[in-house]
Amino acid sequence: MSETLIERSDGLVTVTFNRPHKKNAVNAANWADLDAVLREVARNPGDRALLLTGAGGNFSAGAELSGGAGTGDHTSGLTGQAPQAIVHEMRVVGEIVRQLHRLPKPTLAVVDGVAVGVSLGLALACDLVIASDRARFSEIFVRRGLAMDGGNSWTLPRAVGLRRAKQMAFFGDMVSAGDALAWGLINEVVPADELHKTGLEWGRRLAAAPTTAIGLIKRQLDDSALLTLEQAVEAEAQAQHITYTTSDAREGIMAFLERRDPRFTGQ
Repeated sequence: MSETLIERSDGLVTVTFNRPHKKNAVNAANWADLDAVLREVARNPGDRALLLTGAGGNFSAGAELSGGAGTGDHTSGLTGQAPQAIVHEMRVVGEIVRQLHRLPKPTLAVVDGVAVGVSLGLALACDLVIASDRARFSEIFVRRGLAMDGGNSWTLPRAVGLRRAKQMAFFGDMVSAGDALAWGLINEVVPADELHKTGLEWGRRLAAAPTTAIGLIKRQLDDSALLTLEQAVEAEAQAQHITYTTSDAREGIMAFLERRDPRFTGQ
């Protein structure tokens, strides 16, 4: 049985961590599969959105430490590489997280059960996060005597602010779905029995969006804190010039004139 399920439907790529007996703790095979699918989605024009989730009632319990973490300053193949210094292993993880964050297509994390540690980092690297009302989140690292990884040190304070980020990181406590929503960690909370349906609805809406335009909007928003207003409006001008060359822009304008819903193709 595959430990990572990858399904494609109408432009939506659904990636499911499939190790329910381990609460979907991410192992070497999962990292390799995620690395490969991110590269595919970035290059395949038919892939227009990505949904990341977990099987069996949990998103993911973090990194698979048993049998793979090693001791001392070396790992034993946590991400499937040959044993190497931990700094290099973490750079492999960091590059996968960076790929997910910078994917030029919209991404959605659908979280049930636990999302902790590096797996919370994967969820936060997605553009949108929806969760069930029984979901729980934790920056578990401090409880293992570890520093943060998985991009959490960058994404977490941007989501919840510095003081909340320190609270989560210093204590490693579980955060309920309700608190996660109130703090800005996630976008929406839905009943557990509606999570799958809502996740697919959001994913399909993203896959049906004008792909080039939404990719540019994503880059604009992600880079906004790094730019001056002058740089931002110039970047907007350049992005708008690009969108005007797309078939989707022509369709969007025509749909407006004809008073109908647009039918975008991602071109």
